[in-house]
Amino acid sequence: MSHKTSVVVFVPGLGSFSPINLGILRIEYFRGVEQALEGHGASTYFPTLPPFAGIAQRARVLADDLSTLKVDRIHLIAHSMGGLDSRYCIHHFDPERRIASLVTIATPHRGTPLANWVLDGDGLFQRLIRPCVKTAVVDLTPESCRRFNDVIPDRADVRYLSYAGVRPVTEMPPWFRPWTRMLEENAGENDSQVPLGSAMWGEFKRTLRADHIELAGWNLGGSNAHDQRPFDHLSFYQEVLAELLDVK
Repeated sequence: MSHKTSVVVFVPGLGSFSPINLGILRIEYFRGVEQALEGHGASTYFPTLPPFAGIAQRARVLADDLSTLKVDRIHLIAHSMGGLDSRYCIHHFDPERRIASLVTIATPHRGTPLANWVLDGDGLFQRLIRPCVKTAVVDLTPESCRRFNDVIPDRADVRYLSYAGVRPVTEMPPWFRPWTRMLEENAGENDSQVPLGSAMWGEFKRTLRADHIELAGWNLGGSNAHDQRPFDHLSFYQEVLAELLDVK
């Protein structure tokens, strides 16, 4: 085939949900991104994955979704856990080798101590959320991710790019500060959920001044020009898309 068709797929992380329409208000995981990328020269697709399943199950669902796309080439842009799901999918579920690139954004490639904090802590918050998120979070500990990386090597024909978010504790919403501080003490700079070093994978592009959920377009910290909050996620995704189109 002389003309190759392609699609850019946005892979959500933990807590993925289908778009919710409330009159004129639309609530979606990648907030406003689909609309912002219209007319930018690429077909886009936004699957929904099981919100709190483990990597293997989420990757299988992703692969089933990708199998319905009648294109020659697939580019993945993944937030958070979605990057691990994507790597698993590339390794196990892409026999036709249609996936050409993976951009991961705030993905815990080497795990996050926050996962251990959720699994092992005896505070009220941990005890409340643990039954819901345990299956997913078990896969996100540093120990689990070391095992994952041993058996899920990068594929030579796929381009891997990554971005990380970082904000100091003082720039975080108050409810993010306890675990931002805990991560900072145990693993250095972070986005409130994922350490900088864990988010770096393949061709590391740059660090973004954003917390973890700002990178998907959600801002719980109000507006503050001095802190460059909220992060301009729409311009960022337009930039990422332009780079993918440039190498297509």
